[in-house]
Parts: sequence; C-alpha cells; structure tokens
Amino acid sequence: MNALFNHPAIQSLVLPPLMAWLAVWLLARMAGPRWAPLGAALGLLAALALLPGFDWPALSRVQKLPWIVLLATLMAGAWLWFAPGQNTHRLRGVVLSAALTVAALGLAAVGGLGGSLLLAQLALMVAATTAVLGLWVWWRPASGLRVPLAALLPAFVAALLIALSLFSAQPPQGSAGEDDLYYTPQWR
Repeated sequence: MNALFNHPAIQSLVLPPLMAWLAVWLLARMAGPRWAPLGAALGLLAALALLPGFDWPALSRVQKLPWIVLLATLMAGAWLWFAPGQNTHRLRGVVLSAALTVAALGLAAVGGLGGSLLLAQLALMVAATTAVLGLWVWWRPASGLRVPLAALLPAFVAALLIALSLFSAQPPQGSAGEDDLYYTPQWR
C-alpha cells in the first residue's frame, strides 16, 4: 500500500485533485461560495506538503516552492477578505483556470522531456488542482461559485516558480563533451 501511495502518478494526478476537490467542497459547505475557491490552493498546499514537504531551511528552489505557495495562499486569502463581493462572469474564471491548467501541463511536458522529472511532477500537481476549480465552476453552475483572480494566485505563482526553475537551469559543468547527448539534449 505504501508503494502505491508513493508512486509519482498517484502523488501528482490522484491525490492533488482529490484534496483540492475535498477542500473546495468543505469550504463551500462551511464558509460559503466566497471562500470555496481557495480550496484549490489548500489542495495544492496539502499535495506539496506530501511531496517536497515543508523543509526548513529551504535551500533549493523545490524546497522553497511550498513556502512560496503558502505565502501566495495567505495573500489570496487576504485579497478575498478585503475585496468586496465580486460580480464576475462565471465563465471568465473557468477560462482563466483552463489557461493556467494548460500552461502547467506544458511545463510538465517540458520538464518530462528533458528538464527535471520532479519539476514535471510538481507542474502536474499545479495543473490538477487548478483544473478541479475550473471544472467545479463549469459543471456545477448551481453551486454559485466563481473563480476570482485571487484564487488562481497560488497556482500562478507555483507555475511561475517552476518555469523559472526549468528555464534557468544551467547544464552541468564537468568533463562531459559537448557531443554527449545525456548532458546536451538536442531539442534545446
């Protein structure tokens, strides 16, 4: 059972959307539709607590990611607290959520094709939790949920940090020649 739980596909494609769905559902029941969109960010935080974990001191970018997402979630909560009731069109948030999901899936593809499989897995977590929020609003219009920009802030910050980590990675310096395909992939 532990081997199944630690499988990368379970950690990136099953647990994050499940936790995000549960958090959205609980927040919708307990705090109302204004706070329910933060459930996606809480699901992402729970997933990040499992995989990289909240290590202190955070030395690498991957170890800093959960802390930065936590800060972005607190900022999103403050934004929702101080913002007046938002009368945004329901589909605008769905489109933004879908765009962020597709961008995170693109980051996962770039990471999986030659950057870092860990960053690809983290990008899949972002995509899965963001998709839950957009799908919830799209499939359940009677729930009254809207996707404000504040709810997408933690996922956007996580995707931005993953993109910076992927595209700013330097090739390893060592004795490998320039023609070694392992160290210098041809697709870049």
